[in-house]
Amino acid sequence: MDKTIASLSPAEFEKMVERTIDRRMQIWLTQILDAMSQMDEEENADFRPEFIESLRRSLYQADTNQGISLYELRKQLGQ
Repeated sequence: MDKTIASLSPAEFEKMVERTIDRRMQIWLTQILDAMSQMDEEENADFRPEFIESLRRSLYQADTNQGISLYELRKQLGQ
């Protein structure tokens, strides 16, 4: 059953936002990795290996739901 935003509890709304952000980030990371895999070896030399590995790790974490909640992120940022 569809609900309006006004009828969602704060926890339901946060969960919906988290899912949306996770999906968008996964799409973005997939696009970056696809673009990087299509580059020639010479062009790929401009990217640092740590950066590429970090992107792959982030995509893996998104795929396996190893992210953190928005609440935890705010807490880590001191907000």
